[in-house]
Amino acid sequence: MRIRRLFKPSPTDDTMLGRLMEYGGRDKGLDTALVTLFVLAVNLIFVSNSGVLVDKQTLEQVVSSDIVSEFSLMVFRLSCLLLVIVTLAWLVLDPEGATDHPLYFEERKVMPRKVVGAIRLAAFTQWHFALIGVSFAVSSLASWIHYRGGDVPDWILLASPILFSTSYSCAILVTCVITFHIIGDEIDKEHNIDHLFSWYEIVMHNANVGMMGLALLLNGIEVDLRYLAFPIIFGIIYVTWAAIFANFIGGVFIYDFIDYRKSGAPLIYVILLLVLTIFFFIVLGLDRISEWSHNLAIVLVIVLTWSISTLSNPSQG
Repeated sequence: MRIRRLFKPSPTDDTMLGRLMEYGGRDKGLDTALVTLFVLAVNLIFVSNSGVLVDKQTLEQVVSSDIVSEFSLMVFRLSCLLLVIVTLAWLVLDPEGATDHPLYFEERKVMPRKVVGAIRLAAFTQWHFALIGVSFAVSSLASWIHYRGGDVPDWILLASPILFSTSYSCAILVTCVITFHIIGDEIDKEHNIDHLFSWYEIVMHNANVGMMGLALLLNGIEVDLRYLAFPIIFGIIYVTWAAIFANFIGGVFIYDFIDYRKSGAPLIYVILLLVLTIFFFIVLGLDRISEWSHNLAIVLVIVLTWSISTLSNPSQG
């Protein structure tokens, strides 16, 4: 059995990661909040002053492709949108639900939980997949309006590239965290991980990067360096939601490593945002390579997607 891991557990949990994940003598909620607010303020100031909310892309960049026809691009986008809608709807309507192991807020312990219905949309996996859906919805709308001979509004020309860049960056993050941390961590804790390999989980954890990679290859959209701020802002919005969810709605942190009270929470938050930044630069790099050599970009997208995906349950050999 081969499990890909970023962090190998220690029998005594005396690793640096283990110490960061402990609760200390003082909760680090205030420290984490101040660090997060500082990063958010810096990015909002950058967005406000960079002109990124003014400099829209051209109609050709948003609705055209050098590889396929505009109609084929529209069909691809609508198909991806439909897959997102069906996947999230199935997740919510599945009467069997799933059993996961979140960190309970009051008890500060990881315990099993049966989860059914709309509350399953609270996880970052579902958030980012919904964002992918919004991205394809906006780009599909652009393609549809243009195909019907209408004028594509400026807000679509502005929003579509930002949504695409943010969605792809977050998709890589989700797939990497699932493949290189969560699967192995759950197996180490002897938790059942069958729910991570239901068809809709596989779609959200693996088809996500596949769809976005294919979109990058087909799109004429350019990834602007200034879009870097948006994945970070999206990540901050989610951890804020996670805190609200844990305190007032669900009573749990779905991911134990984002409990803002832990000793290493400020550093963990910064690391997660830095990792998300790295993934944005991967998307940026793939986009630049595709402009230089489309064949090389195809190879790199395939290698990236395959190397970070996990399609079968490693606990079953």
